[in-house]
Amino acid sequence: MKKIIPIKYSISILLALLTACAAQTPSPMPVPIQDLTIQVLYPIETTEVEMGQSFKSIIKVLDAGGEVVKDAEVVVSLDNAEDHAVANIPAMFGSGDVYRTDTRSIPHKMQAGSWTLTVRAKSGAHEGVAAVDFHVNDSVSEKLLHQYGFWIDSPSLRGIVPSLSKEQGDALNGAIAWGGVIPSQHIFPESWIEVQWRAGKFDLSTASRLREFMLNTLGNPGVYFTRDIETLEQTKFKNWDAWKLKVRGQLTRYDEQWVIFYAPEVDKTYAIGTTVVLPPTGIDAHETLRKGFEVHPEIHANGTAPKPLPRAFPPVELLSPRLGELFYGTSQPIVLEWKPLKELTEDEYYLVSVDYNYQEANLSRSYTTRETRFVLPEKLYQTPNCGIFNWQVTLMRRTGTEEDGQPKGEPLSFHSLYWYVQWRYPFGEEAPFDPLCPNPQF
Repeated sequence: MKKIIPIKYSISILLALLTACAAQTPSPMPVPIQDLTIQVLYPIETTEVEMGQSFKSIIKVLDAGGEVVKDAEVVVSLDNAEDHAVANIPAMFGSGDVYRTDTRSIPHKMQAGSWTLTVRAKSGAHEGVAAVDFHVNDSVSEKLLHQYGFWIDSPSLRGIVPSLSKEQGDALNGAIAWGGVIPSQHIFPESWIEVQWRAGKFDLSTASRLREFMLNTLGNPGVYFTRDIETLEQTKFKNWDAWKLKVRGQLTRYDEQWVIFYAPEVDKTYAIGTTVVLPPTGIDAHETLRKGFEVHPEIHANGTAPKPLPRAFPPVELLSPRLGELFYGTSQPIVLEWKPLKELTEDEYYLVSVDYNYQEANLSRSYTTRETRFVLPEKLYQTPNCGIFNWQVTLMRRTGTEEDGQPKGEPLSFHSLYWYVQWRYPFGEEAPFDPLCPNPQF
């Protein structure tokens, strides 16, 4: 016997199915209205920034009536010269009726050239998009990498804006010095890094060999004159066996270190010098400056610097008086002595350079001799001075004659260490000038 389903239940089931089908039909989405006007105020087409430089975008958003839109969601996209996405940065509304991103740095080690900044804004159903191209240049770090095959970070401690003060040689043998100062009263905060490199592996097995490499091969390097190499210790710099040197600079405020090592990856010996004055507290400033150093054998660098690397005889070795020796009065002559560098030819001589401070000035005198000794003139003692006389000796070749009859020449050797003597008036004897010496002398 067939079972009969009541019609009222059949109609109910049908209505339920029809209702379910109707619920699955999506509502039509609102079509975005592309009527927002986006004005990119920064960067613009003429903007040029370096990799590593701080960067911020400034944008204005207007509606169809030209009124400022204050509630938009604004996102800035940055693509590099190879059309690779670099960053997506939100921009927030603020003073001046504009949107600003936070400050970012342009990433390093990318392709320089034309980069694209794209801005997308949305406010309710209203949207807008705009794009601008601007130019990103290589920083000094990138230029050094491409030219010489190594990387160092900018020596910008305490916000110092550094510049290259020395660039010599080529990718095989060369030198650079990079840094700067913040002008202030008497003592300037400073931050410097110097990189010297020579092709091949040198004998750095002992302290004496290391000193010979530092003075004779590198030529007494440093941003400022070196008075002496004070301490040497073996250490590890990254994955390289290295020596660390503490160097006494021209003034005690010059805190100077060197790290010297052989990098077999590129078959070069490197010397990295760092000099700081009034560095930030709480950090090892020397380690901070040199920690970014890298060698990149894959670069196959073959650059040439604007100036050649100097080639010269080793520096003259000073003998006496010892560094900083103290003298009183004129009863005993002060005799400067040094080792002969070589047998002099007829056109060769030694240049003795003496300088001293008085008030805010540094004054200098030059003397010539073919001997290996020189007596400081008593006239210097009587000239207004601060009691400190610095001296250096350089081997020269005569190229002409000065107006006063003294020889004019060119250096044949690197300059010697920068020694000094103290020449004071005895207790109870008054100097014939006011002792106006506001600055440190050594």
